Amino acid sequence: MPDPSLTVLRALKSLRDTGSVSRTAAELGLTQSAVSRAITGYEQATGLTLLRRDARPLTLTEAGEVIVGHATDIDRSLAALAGELAALRQNRAGTLRIGSFGPTASTRILPDLLSRFRKTHPRITVSIKEGPDDTTRETFSKGLTDVAVLSDPVDDLDALPIATDRLVALLPDGHPLTARPAVSPGDLAATPFIMTLAGNEPAILDWFRQAGLRPDTRHRVQQTHSILALVGSGQGAAIVASLSLPQDVQGVRIVPLAPNTERQVYLVKTPGTPRSNAVTAFWDFAQGADIDLPAPRAPRTR
Repeated sequence: MPDPSLTVLRALKSLRDTGSVSRTAAELGLTQSAVSRAITGYEQATGLTLLRRDARPLTLTEAGEVIVGHATDIDRSLAALAGELAALRQNRAGTLRIGSFGPTASTRILPDLLSRFRKTHPRITVSIKEGPDDTTRETFSKGLTDVAVLSDPVDDLDALPIATDRLVALLPDGHPLTARPAVSPGDLAATPFIMTLAGNEPAILDWFRQAGLRPDTRHRVQQTHSILALVGSGQGAAIVASLSLPQDVQGVRIVPLAPNTERQVYLVKTPGTPRSNAVTAFWDFAQGADIDLPAPRAPRTR
């Protein structure tokens, strides 16, 4: 069974309402002969009669009414399609996939940025794929995300520096080391240690290794909130990225490291033209955005 053309669909829909070929032709911007040829041609192709031509006004047969029922849905779908394509063309709709390396990006960097982006592009759908730094890099390199939040290195990528992160020590409130302005590898090597699994373990081990030491690891934990709970209960010390911490930290002291360990955080995309206008809109927005990163607040020393 051949598919009807849009001319046939719209002509039958108009004829049902007008009962007149001339009025249908005027409504569709066609000649009367073009309307008649389109309908007659489809009747011949299907072997069905679509119009009762012996009555005035013209009326549709049962087959014609069936086609018009679908024509209404098709017109509605085409109108929706046109609207969606127009929105995509104007950067007002689409899908944006962001890779995020754990809580540093997901809880401290992206919320403010995406909140302001959605105010100007409310119809762009944003999905976030969260994982450790290495996983986020792999996902991005495979094209499963459009942009990503990553730390150094970001060679051969389009990169926007958006934050500076540093490793800090977490100690139980009242621990003797909290009185110091900073703690060294030697200080923490003598303390039971809680190792984060959120992606910073290589940097932490390297910090100890530079002093010829290794931490006395007693726990290995993925979630920052779980690390805070263990430290707060006196189970040991930990080192985490400062931007991974919630803004309010209770029962735990945040102490700088000596030597200090910093890393730059970037928003990255693959060089060249993005795959969609949504990605272009987000990248253009991020280039002009100031990201507010409030520092975590620890309880004051009594």
